[in-house]
Amino acid sequence: MKKMFFIIATVMMVAFLATSCGPKTPEPILLGNGDLTAYATLQDDVSQTFFWGVRETKSGIAKIKCVFTAPPKALEEYFIGNTPNKKIVFDNTGKILISGTYCTIDKLVGGEKFIVSRTEGEGEKVYITANGKTVGPKEKLFISAEQIYYQQNGKLGVLSYDNKEILQNMEEIYIVKGKTKKDEKAPTYYLCKEDSGFKLYDAEGKLVRKMSKVQASKYTKGALDYNTMKGLYSSKVAY
Repeated sequence: MKKMFFIIATVMMVAFLATSCGPKTPEPILLGNGDLTAYATLQDDVSQTFFWGVRETKSGIAKIKCVFTAPPKALEEYFIGNTPNKKIVFDNTGKILISGTYCTIDKLVGGEKFIVSRTEGEGEKVYITANGKTVGPKEKLFISAEQIYYQQNGKLGVLSYDNKEILQNMEEIYIVKGKTKKDEKAPTYYLCKEDSGFKLYDAEGKLVRKMSKVQASKYTKGALDYNTMKGLYSSKVAY
C-alpha cells in the first residue's frame, strides 16, 4: 500500500513540475476597438515558441488560425500580422484582405485608400478598399485614380479596378485626355505603341483609330514620364 501511495505521489509530483516549469502562455490582447482578440498557443515546447491567432472577442469564434509570430498591429483601420514567411492584412471583422512578403497602405490624391502587397517572383497585388476587390498579381503596378497600369514580361497593360484586362502586351502607353465642355469630366484615351504601330483606344479598351508615327507624335512629344514604369506616359494633348 505504501509502495502504491509512493508511486502515485511521484507521478503527481512529476506532472506538477512539468506543468509549473512549462512556458507561460501570453495573455490575450484586444485589437483595435476590441471586437477582435489576439490569442497565443504554444507551437514548440523545446524553443518555447508561441504563435498568435485572431478570434471574435464576444463569441470567441476563431477568425484567423494561429499563424502569426507576434500579435498583429494596427494599420490605420486595418491590421497587419507577420507569419514566418509573409505578412497578412485583415480588417476589423477578421477577414483577410491581402497577403505578401511586403505590404503597405497608401492613398490616392482624392483620399481613397488601397493596400499593396508584393511577393518576390509572384509580383504585386493591390486591394482596392472602395470595392473590396484585389487586382493583380502583375510584375509591377502603377495605381492611378482611374485605372491601374502594369508591367508584365517587358510589356505594358491596363487593368480596371475590377481586375479586368483593358489593354495588354503594349510597347508604350500614352494617357490622353479628350476634349470636354465646361464642368464635364474629360474622357480618357490610351495611345499605344504595338508591334504593328500606333493605335488609339478608349477607356474601355476599344479601338478608336489607327495612327501613323507622325500622327502619334502630336500626343507623344513632350509627354510626361511618370518615372514609375518605363514606357508609361501622360499627354495633355486633347484628342
